[in-house]
Amino acid sequence: MKTKINLKNYKRKGLLEFFKNNQFPHFSTTSNVNITDLKDFVDQNKSGFFLSISFLISKSINLIPELRHRMIDGELFEFNQVDPGFTVLLEDETFSFCDCQYFENFKQYREYAIVQIKKVKESPNLETKQKHHMFFMSNLPWFNFSSIVHPYDQRYAFIPIVSIGKYFKQENELIIPIGIQVHHGLVDGIHVGKFYNRLSQMCNQPEIWLD
Repeated sequence: MKTKINLKNYKRKGLLEFFKNNQFPHFSTTSNVNITDLKDFVDQNKSGFFLSISFLISKSINLIPELRHRMIDGELFEFNQVDPGFTVLLEDETFSFCDCQYFENFKQYREYAIVQIKKVKESPNLETKQKHHMFFMSNLPWFNFSSIVHPYDQRYAFIPIVSIGKYFKQENELIIPIGIQVHHGLVDGIHVGKFYNRLSQMCNQPEIWLD
């Protein structure tokens, strides 16, 4: 489900016009997120680290309206919810796309994601079908990073891309780099800041969101 936004009344109309025809209209940033409490909770409950943090990222994305905005064929829409799509490593060290679904409840999300991951491992998927209702996650658990930039398909230039790096210890706390790339015509730093704030709060109280 999506709602059309009247561009005449859109408060970011001038910014959208300014950025949409830029050769590279995106900005990317990376922030370190404290996952000490999250990792302890995941280990105790054996819920799977990637499934847990991808759920919290999905929930954080969905709580920020601007991250659910999409330009489609020259028209602007706000989706009621956006679903995550993420990469899955295959045995031959290539990867497959995995289209998942957002659920408010972690148990439902986890069960659905496990099935989808199993499917793409058995039959890899590199389709680029209509995905405006989604956002993308890239899982990079082999290294941590301080910045990251992704290529993009012009059709999906308005879709946020979130990157998950390798967590590391810092002063007895576990830290993970989370990158996000967004279209500057629809999203500003304040909205990215809200995303990081939401995600940090959830990682600090995992029992509320994952139990």
